[in-house]
Amino acid sequence: MNKFFIIFLTLLLNLISFGQESFVPRTESKTSNQLISNVFDDIESSIRDGNVTKLSKYLGVQTYFSLSNGVNGYYSPNQAFYILEEYFNLYKVTAFKFNQISKDKSNPYATGSFSFDNKGKRSTAKVYIALKKIGDKWNITQLTIN
Repeated sequence: MNKFFIIFLTLLLNLISFGQESFVPRTESKTSNQLISNVFDDIESSIRDGNVTKLSKYLGVQTYFSLSNGVNGYYSPNQAFYILEEYFNLYKVTAFKFNQISKDKSNPYATGSFSFDNKGKRSTAKVYIALKKIGDKWNITQLTIN
């Protein structure tokens, strides 16, 4: 009877731990997806408002830019801040909205439409933003506006 009890107890513990293992990733996945959504929401409102200060908190050590004013390459957070500030001063945002957001934990990205006014002329551009998690923070690794 002791052998039966030990086997039963072992099976029960395995089932409990199996259930926990299968539950944890789904919770983490939902949390990660929500966090990525929050980051993209914050980035979207920052761009829509032309708020470089708010956007700059997502700039990593090296962010790749490809902008419609000819700027392209990797930039430090300080350089990126001033490049974006100059860009938004030149291209006044009239509207911005993400059209597609991929919340893949390994490579989240978003694409959207950027409407702006430049020297009295209204135009639109496509935007691509890629993120990467560094430590516990999501950083923009690429920002393309063309």
